[in-house]
Amino acid sequence: MAVMVCAASYYCSARNVIVTLQDLPQQAQSFLAAHFDTSDISSIVKDGNEYEVRFENGTEVEFNHKGQWENIDCKREPVPASIIALLPEQIPSYLKTNFKKAFITKLGKEHFGYDLELSNGLDLEFSSNGRLKKVDD
Repeated sequence: MAVMVCAASYYCSARNVIVTLQDLPQQAQSFLAAHFDTSDISSIVKDGNEYEVRFENGTEVEFNHKGQWENIDCKREPVPASIIALLPEQIPSYLKTNFKKAFITKLGKEHFGYDLELSNGLDLEFSSNGRLKKVDD
């Protein structure tokens, strides 16, 4: 039993490796440079084939092995407008019309499209073409 626990601990710790910005796939490096101040990065962790970038203000950005972003969590701050501009046009338009005082704090790419968490606590799901699918509180 002790050997299994040690082996599992070693396997888990070996998967989580601290890396540098230059170790990220080029697509992830370009995304970060375009939308964030990379001098504010506090750590980058490689977990298997995925990367998690953490910033000093608590923001976290997750990338897949190709360097494509998967999740952006800005905690209580708004996701940068330059990233929102990358979404299907219907999503920001819907938010502007229906949630004028709220902003996106968390954004994820899912198999169905996009999952957004707003500053007012609502969770919205949109299809990949920008059609609203679901609203949860």
